[in-house]
Amino acid sequence: MREPGFEDLANLWQDPEDGNRELFEALARRARRKGRLLGYADFVLFLLIVLGIVPSLFMAPNAVTVTVAILLLVATLWLNWTRRRLRHKAFALNTSETAAFLEGSVANAKANLRRVNLSLMLMPPMVVMALIFKVSQRSRGGIETLPQGILEWASVPRAWAGLTVVAVLLLLTFHSRRRLRAELAQLEKLRLDYEREKRRDLGIE
Repeated sequence: MREPGFEDLANLWQDPEDGNRELFEALARRARRKGRLLGYADFVLFLLIVLGIVPSLFMAPNAVTVTVAILLLVATLWLNWTRRRLRHKAFALNTSETAAFLEGSVANAKANLRRVNLSLMLMPPMVVMALIFKVSQRSRGGIETLPQGILEWASVPRAWAGLTVVAVLLLLTFHSRRRLRAELAQLEKLRLDYEREKRRDLGIE
């Protein structure tokens, strides 16, 4: 069965209002399913970061390692909590009528865009913190050993493989941001078109 999309929404006011309920429910189910999958992915990522940091913290503790580990854990926890709060917009879609559903869809798209923008904003500093944590752990030294440790780390092929993965994740996140901005623009247009059509039907325009 084909998933409902923007082409279905674009024609929704050409049908009786009651006939749109099934479409709304299908779109809402898709949004909720996507929200749950993103929630699982965020939880797995948070778990991997915790499992990667906490054991390593006890292997080579020093002031830099402990400080950066705490900052990284707090930043990861805050990011996951904020993304979870924004994802809940998808579960609050009102499918009872067209206007309410379009309004909720716009709010959901804005929340998704804020979620992606937040990830883009925090990803670079979190990568830097992870690098400092790794280097300080390997060098077992203080902040004065970081420059030399970073140079040594950069000479390892595995380091460049990790940076490549980070670069790919950033590109995918930028692509997601671009797609969400286009989706939001489409939804805003659909909402305005629907409001204009309703006013026309009521003889206001």
